[in-house]
Amino acid sequence: MKEKTVLVTGANSGIGKVTALALARMGSHVVMLCKNKERGEAAHKEIIQVSGNSNVDLRICDLSDTDSVHAFANDFLLRYNRLDVLVNNAGGYFDRRIVTPDGYGM
Repeated sequence: MKEKTVLVTGANSGIGKVTALALARMGSHVVMLCKNKERGEAAHKEIIQVSGNSNVDLRICDLSDTDSVHAFANDFLLRYNRLDVLVNNAGGYFDRRIVTPDGYGM
């Protein structure tokens, strides 16, 4: 996986964090996509420290908000020349109805 650019959604905890760490250990250029800045920064620092790979980037995006997704996509296109792998990990469980900023049910 060396020299591959990999985007991992939900990369600040759980399976996403473990996946981002494993890919960083393999030498990938990992782009961590997280909703929460503080938790993302903590996971980002830990993954760099544990993996020894400084080629790990953190980007903040709320995937339930199309404006945030569009802003991230534009930023990605400016920063990176390719995407080799997408690990679409982000998800959630809700025990009550929650509506996104765009008016959709989560």
